[in-house]
Amino acid sequence: MRSIFTLLGLGFLLISGVQAQTKTEFLPKGHLFEPILLDPLEAKTSASLLRRTEEGVSKDGLFAPFSIGFQKGFFRWSRDERRASELALDVVANTQFEMFHDSQEDKFRRYLFNVDFRVGLLYNLKRGNASWRFRVYHLSSHLGDDYLVRNQINYFLPNAVNYEQMDALYAYQWTSVRLYGGLGVGLRPASERKRLYTQIGTVWKQPNREKLRWWAGIDVRMIEQTNFHPGVTAAVGIELGAIERNPLSLAVQAFHGPLPYSTFEQNINNWVGVGFFLNPF
Repeated sequence: MRSIFTLLGLGFLLISGVQAQTKTEFLPKGHLFEPILLDPLEAKTSASLLRRTEEGVSKDGLFAPFSIGFQKGFFRWSRDERRASELALDVVANTQFEMFHDSQEDKFRRYLFNVDFRVGLLYNLKRGNASWRFRVYHLSSHLGDDYLVRNQINYFLPNAVNYEQMDALYAYQWTSVRLYGGLGVGLRPASERKRLYTQIGTVWKQPNREKLRWWAGIDVRMIEQTNFHPGVTAAVGIELGAIERNPLSLAVQAFHGPLPYSTFEQNINNWVGVGFFLNPF
């Protein structure tokens, strides 16, 4: 309940602080702050098939994270194409499956590992080539019944991945390169979860191509809860479709760092695989 009041209060302050603009749009198209597709927790629609090691031990089969989510503006206030602000909703369910061949029963298994739910409110600003994202959200993490039964877990597991956070991210776009970085702070007491968060990254996209573009990027997330061990995601791939029509991205990707999902976030993981990324609105 506290997080709901926090979201509503921030929304009221942001709306009341917006200066009179020459144009107001309801449910506008596109994004003033382009979503960070390589952030594992970003609100987007995506799916991946990965080979994974955890704490140096190779995991059988495939790790299959997929997300169903979106970022969608409610209201946008703009003076021209280079000066605008918007209030937006941020919603996502990040789900992970473990898929492998059970040699004892000679069957293919697909077990639900974990689901993370997040809902948040965004206030985005655009000034020329620069943009800002101010965000507040609630996130909760839930191990799957499949995982609990298979590992005979019938006792309470401490879960610090149930929290609220406020953060701010700044990005600057050149012709083909985008750089971004920002800071955040958790709203739960430090006794429940360590608070600090930081993120940096860059994305390159092939310029002057209308429907098919090569792209590559790297994203680095660091949180105090995992002693600021970098969680690094890197990818290279192609983007299909016109930029203004929310294109589909296909990529080969790799990751190193603390597991970005579930209560086992202290475990160091490495993976490599393929995936697709899409923001449907």
